[in-house]
Amino acid sequence: MKGKTLTSCGISGRECSVSLELLNTNSGTGGICWFYGEAEPKNFKTIYENRTTVLVHSSGKKIIGAEHLNAAALAFPNCEFALDAPQGELPLLDGSAKLWKEALNAIATPSHLNFYVPQKKQFEIKMDGRYLKYDGTAAVGAGSARPYNGTLEIQYTINRFNQKFQATVQIKTPADLEKIFSARTFIFEQELQTAKLSENLRNCGVLLQNGKKNDLRFENEPAYHKILDFLGDISIYSNALPLGKFTILNGGHELHHTATGALIAGHES
Repeated sequence: MKGKTLTSCGISGRECSVSLELLNTNSGTGGICWFYGEAEPKNFKTIYENRTTVLVHSSGKKIIGAEHLNAAALAFPNCEFALDAPQGELPLLDGSAKLWKEALNAIATPSHLNFYVPQKKQFEIKMDGRYLKYDGTAAVGAGSARPYNGTLEIQYTINRFNQKFQATVQIKTPADLEKIFSARTFIFEQELQTAKLSENLRNCGVLLQNGKKNDLRFENEPAYHKILDFLGDISIYSNALPLGKFTILNGGHELHHTATGALIAGHES
């Protein structure tokens, strides 16, 4: 099996390493085998904890910060990868999914994306002034994850601390993910004190400061990063993307996880 190892500090600020190996290229669902070696590797749940997505296995083992790698795996829908995370935490790398995509690309070949039509055609979730709306009424067809000629459209708006970022994307092919993968994580200056982040994370994302020019890779990079987080969160169980349109304001992992529950209701990957 081909393998790849990556090392950097995780969101905790501690250095951590993970190894990725290609298990097979003919998997029906593909994706990351997060708890490879466990008796029931897929027996886990997701929670939101300390600003990131955490996977909790039935054995009690945890994997912290799964969303960026999981999003990168979407470009390899027929490939199954084994993950070994000895510290139970994934490296943050540069704060994007770009380096994860490059690592997977070194041991596997991207192909078409997998889509599915959620059973629930419309829903809206509200949390403390934040919201997520889903409209899948234009999608046609049903069934398990499979190639589909429809479109996933996401409009994501961040409007906080007098700063606004907005991005709208349509996703049909792996090429549509490249800009999303390169968007780095961020934090507002007003959140720094309460976040209590390690100094080791200084080069792992973007600091958004009022009145100062942000060092962004491209316009509205923070909104693209929230789309990245959203893709990683909603596909954690299926390695496939729902068809339809999402409109999200000031969302986050907790909102994403609630939406995931609504999307996978009645859906078997």
